Amino acid sequence: MAGDVLIKVEGVSKKFCTDLKTSLRYGVQDATGELFGKPRTHDLRPKEFWAVNKVDFELRRGECLGLIGHNGAGKTTLLRMLNGLIKPDQGRIEIRGQVGALIALGAGFNPILTGRENIYVNAAVLGLSKQRVDERIDEIIAFAEIAEFIDMPVQHYSSGMTVRLGFAVAAILIEPDILFLDEVLAVGTSALPSNASTGYASSCARRRWSSYPTACN
Repeated sequence: MAGDVLIKVEGVSKKFCTDLKTSLRYGVQDATGELFGKPRTHDLRPKEFWAVNKVDFELRRGECLGLIGHNGAGKTTLLRMLNGLIKPDQGRIEIRGQVGALIALGAGFNPILTGRENIYVNAAVLGLSKQRVDERIDEIIAFAEIAEFIDMPVQHYSSGMTVRLGFAVAAILIEPDILFLDEVLAVGTSALPSNASTGYASSCARRRWSSYPTACN
């Protein structure tokens, strides 16, 4: 339903450490503390810094949110927390609906498998049936514009080809309620962002949405 809150973020923060050895030590301390029911410290320890600090927002169905900032501002870190790849150190994240994501170039693809094989593997990991992939694979290949190379190992794909295939799988096959994008559409030709927007809008139209929700860089 239009106006539904799909993402709710309250006081979310994430800290990292500038030194690997110190980071590993802190990680062991935090894991041990959690094992014995001890809450994590919310204070910065030596060599730590806030990558994301006290972020609050809501995103409703039909809305698009862009994260803009300089390199190192915490955009990707926030997207990784929203996608469940890393845990916030503070705060709460609520996600309602099915999520698709293109956080890193080539993420989720096995480089030694062909493009076609990777489509089926990704679908299996997401719990989608082979029948569903069979019904949509021609559309996925057509959108990705890699029909000549669909049976070639992904490790030989260009960056643009990998992005187009990844977006096609995320938007056309999964048909998510929420789609996270992190700079990947900057790779490839100038037509890619427009094609991606059109492709996902078509996906939304099939689900009778008036517009499409994304969180993007």
